Amino acid sequence: MIQIVLIDDHPLAVNGIGAWLSGTGRFAVSGAAGSLAEARSLLGRLDPPPQIIILDLSMGQEDGLDFIPVLEEICEARNIPQPGILICSMYEDPFLIQRAFNAGASAYVSKSADFTEIISAIDAILAGKKYVNEKYQILDPKIWAALTPRESEIVSLLKRSMNNRQIARSLGLNLRTIENHLAHIYVKTGATSRQELVEL
Repeated sequence: MIQIVLIDDHPLAVNGIGAWLSGTGRFAVSGAAGSLAEARSLLGRLDPPPQIIILDLSMGQEDGLDFIPVLEEICEARNIPQPGILICSMYEDPFLIQRAFNAGASAYVSKSADFTEIISAIDAILAGKKYVNEKYQILDPKIWAALTPRESEIVSLLKRSMNNRQIARSLGLNLRTIENHLAHIYVKTGATSRQELVEL
């Protein structure tokens, strides 16, 4: 049976997806975490390790993608294969989807998708492939190629409707630093307003 770990701060999502996956008879949910700290602890001790991790992009004030390098460190320290990562998120913005793949995710599924699409994504990962619904493959990577990792992170938070103060708090930076980064982002993307940047 395929072992799966769910990392999501919404209990309804965890319980709903977990129950459905278990009901297929193909998968076993071997653990769940509601924060990145809980996820670190769980993956550091879970035996056997999971083959698939279903990870939410937004974990309250935490960025779910921050767990991917942590997972890499855990797997290296434990000398175990790295699980495939399926992002399951409420966000359907092409920039956020591209950022997830750049960070190391293997699949991206919207929380509004049918459960059958989750199965398709998991099967793709198990076959060594990537998965994303074709309707999301509309991002022009040239727009974002010049952004630094920090600038990319700021755009990601901005697209999740965070204001500058919330972004600063989330990243542990001061407000002036965020404003300076945004000024550079506007120049690099050609956006002339916050709304235009969100809609790119």
